[in-house]
Amino acid sequence: MEQLGSGTFLGKNKVNYHLSGIILSETVYHAAVSEEWHHHANPHCSLALEGGNLEHRRFSRQEVLPGKLVRYASGEEHRNLQTLHPSRNLNLEIEPAFLTAYGLSASTWDSLPEHDLQLAILKLYKECTLVPGHDTLAHSILLQHWGPPLKAGKGTPAWVARLRQLLHDQWDVPLSLDTLAAEIGVHPVTLSKYFPVYFKGTMVEYLRKIKVGRSLALVRNKKQSLTAIALQCGFFDQSHFIRNFKQYTGYLPGAFRKL
Repeated sequence: MEQLGSGTFLGKNKVNYHLSGIILSETVYHAAVSEEWHHHANPHCSLALEGGNLEHRRFSRQEVLPGKLVRYASGEEHRNLQTLHPSRNLNLEIEPAFLTAYGLSASTWDSLPEHDLQLAILKLYKECTLVPGHDTLAHSILLQHWGPPLKAGKGTPAWVARLRQLLHDQWDVPLSLDTLAAEIGVHPVTLSKYFPVYFKGTMVEYLRKIKVGRSLALVRNKKQSLTAIALQCGFFDQSHFIRNFKQYTGYLPGAFRKL
């Protein structure tokens, strides 16, 4: 089985930014690619911008369309079937040097919320096109979502995972603090006090990021107006949606639609 090294993908890299342990690539597919099983040396994620494929792992398959993000652990076997061409992806790859520099474990890669990675990869790409080679800025963008572990001996309570799942499952339903606290079995004060510790921001900010993440596929689909997408994703109006989209991705929705 083929192993693809750092910064290498089945398509052709249009750009390849090396940022001291982070590699950000824009990869294009203009012709059929190998459908053989392969794996990558480093953990990475891919955000589809155009085209797509049927992504096959040993025990699952999923259709990857524009706006969808998929992630892979180091050495995880997969193959890409029925790749459309042209297709275009943004790939974010994490090298061991980055993990070592910040005391991070590769095993925590799967714990990063999908919407955080979606927004981080877009913001990284935007900043790299403006200021190529700005390693410190690139690292800070990713570390906002994937910070160092808590102090030794301080494990993550079970309610954190339950709350994360609840917020992702019911992101479009108004939920009070008391309701959330009752659902996960903690006191509302505990929830309020420790939410920023485990989610790296306020609950309002976290929910906004989920909504922006949900909007990516709709914006790339190009069939709905921005006003319709804003309302569908739970924003007050188009201007509120545009403001938050720009804040978390670095792009205006119209610019992302044309990217």
